[in-house]
Amino acid sequence: HNPDRSHWNAVKHVFRYLAGTQDLGILFGPNDNSGVVGYTDSDFAGCVDSRKSTTGYCFKFGNGVISWKSKLQECTDTSMTEAEYVVMFDAVKEAYGLVGWPARLDKLKIAGSVVHSDSQGVVALSKNPVHHVSKHINVRYHFVQDCVISRKISLEKISTTNNVANALTKCLSAD
Repeated sequence: HNPDRSHWNAVKHVFRYLAGTQDLGILFGPNDNSGVVGYTDSDFAGCVDSRKSTTGYCFKFGNGVISWKSKLQECTDTSMTEAEYVVMFDAVKEAYGLVGWPARLDKLKIAGSVVHSDSQGVVALSKNPVHHVSKHINVRYHFVQDCVISRKISLEKISTTNNVANALTKCLSAD
């Protein structure tokens, strides 16, 4: 409601970016109907001021990344498993919405989504409803368990070195 020179410079910057990237995009081939695949990661208490963890996830369809998030968590976690479970909650909510996206795009039939985590504790906790955690994990995060048990989402363990979401939660080197 009160534009000034800095706003105009920002608009010009956006237009220069759009003009310079017209030929970039995500290409989908005829064999890209394998489904939506997600990767999650979290650092534990990575913020030195608040000791909150950073959530990071990304989703791929075919060879293109279609959704991602990197954000400081709203809650303060008391364990690495809890930090990973919180990011899994966010990722499963995103996956739930993305499963229907390819069908709307190209009439593809996608059965479900696979979400990868490098946390063995989260995988075990999500697949086994008998496996209990302490009460400090908010009840709303057990939505993950419900989605895995009902087979709406498939959750799989992935090695840390192959986890694409690591870049969203860890500092990158200067190189």
